[in-house]
Parts: sequence; C-alpha cells; structure tokens
Amino acid sequence: MAEKFVVRIGDDDVTFEIVREPDGAYVKREDWDDWRRVALERVGESGLYLLMVDNEPTELYLQRRRGGALATIGRHQWDMDVAPWRPGQKRVRTGPQQAGVVRLTAPMTGSIVEVRCAAGDEVEQGQVLLVMESMKMNNELRSPASGQVEAVGVVPGQKVKANDLLVAIRREEAQ
Repeated sequence: MAEKFVVRIGDDDVTFEIVREPDGAYVKREDWDDWRRVALERVGESGLYLLMVDNEPTELYLQRRRGGALATIGRHQWDMDVAPWRPGQKRVRTGPQQAGVVRLTAPMTGSIVEVRCAAGDEVEQGQVLLVMESMKMNNELRSPASGQVEAVGVVPGQKVKANDLLVAIRREEAQ
C-alpha cells in the first residue's frame, strides 16, 4: 500500500507516494510518469547519507528537524517540511520564500499560550520564542536560527494547526 506525503520545498508543495516492496522502496512524484527505486543509507554517525535513485548514487547531507529537514547535495540546499498527505489538503501560503528567511511552523495542532518575541527582535538559535499547549502539555518552541524576527503570525490564545506559520526569522548571515 502506498503512503503519500506532501513536501514543501521553499514555496512549492509537492506530493510523493512511497511503496515498500520486498525488493526495496519505490517513489513517485506527482509530476513523474514512472516510479523510481530508492534507498537511503546513513554513512557513519554523521548527517551524511548515500541516496540511491534507480541505482545512481548521490551524497546527501541531512540536518533533521521536527517536521522536516535541511537537505544539501553538493552546493545546493533545500529547506523542506514534510507532512502526511490528506484528501482535499490545502496548505497555507505565506508568499514566496525569501532567501535567508527561516520559518518556524507549528509542529502539531494546539493553542498559543505565550509569545516571547516581536518583529524586529534579535534572537539566538535555540532561544524560546513561543509556548504552545497541545494535549494538555506546554511545549517551548525554539528559534531554528540566529537572526532578526521579521514577523510573528500568532497571538496568545490563538488556535493553530500543524504546519501553520508562527514566526519568520531573517538569518543572521543573510542580513
């Protein structure tokens, strides 16, 4: 049985199907005509992986994070959010992804309890920006990068869904 996922790469949402068979895994992107055999093998304890697509090897570096990953192949880098596909699913569009802007999105459905930043604030990677309540537990949401807060899209008491934009941060090195 195929599993479907929606992958947000920049401002584009792409749907992938994955089938696991006895002889390996197969992937089909919504705009591909055929299935491709894939394998992903970790190299040591680092974030380096060997990605095989139809027996063609590619070195891939992954920095995993909740809800996605930052993927690097050679000099190319993609910030990706991954979510299970649901029929009729509509993703919230927040405008084009700007170079150097990192999006902090809701990792799950819940309510915003506290907002600890405002547009224009300088923040450090790992700094608590929001407190979110979900399933009767408070979760501290931390900055994924150092930089300046460009926008805060929520207020205390607001209900959010998984993948909703919470905070946009312009990375320090991009300023």
